[in-house]
Amino acid sequence: MDRDMEIEKYLDEMENILAEGTRIPLFNKLIVDDNELHIIIEKLRGAVPLEIKRAHELLDEQNETLKKARAEADKIVEQAHAEGDRIVDLAKAEADRLVRQEEVVKAAEQKASEIVSDTQQYDRDMRAAADAYADKLHSESMKYAMEVFSYLEDNLTKTLNAIKENGDALRNSYDEDQRLEKGSEENR
Repeated sequence: MDRDMEIEKYLDEMENILAEGTRIPLFNKLIVDDNELHIIIEKLRGAVPLEIKRAHELLDEQNETLKKARAEADKIVEQAHAEGDRIVDLAKAEADRLVRQEEVVKAAEQKASEIVSDTQQYDRDMRAAADAYADKLHSESMKYAMEVFSYLEDNLTKTLNAIKENGDALRNSYDEDQRLEKGSEENR
């Protein structure tokens, strides 16, 4: 029989004893068979402690289940925190890696820009130096050519003058010889 039903049965028996008891008018008292009542109370005491014991056992089981559930929940929360920390650490590491990579890329781009700028400046400097050298060579070549031309012109002019003077002297000498010959032929 179920404990609840057993306790209910004992309580019903107590009610029956009270209902069968004799009432004393004017005092509002009831006379009952105390032996019967003691027997039922003893039975109730026997039944109630078992129910209380069972209730305590159920409470202990519930508390143990609750402790296990809390321990499992704490473990899950701890694992979740650890996993969250691990993910945050990985994210930070990845962010740091990306920042470093971005810094490397920026540094490489800056270095490449500097190299291009330096190369362009070197090209401009080399072109300017080559142009200046070419201008200097052209100027020096022109000066040398002018000097050579002036030298040749002076020498040719002197040579022509010497030829002209010698030609004039030769003509004069020839003319003189011709006159002298004509005069000697006429004198003859």
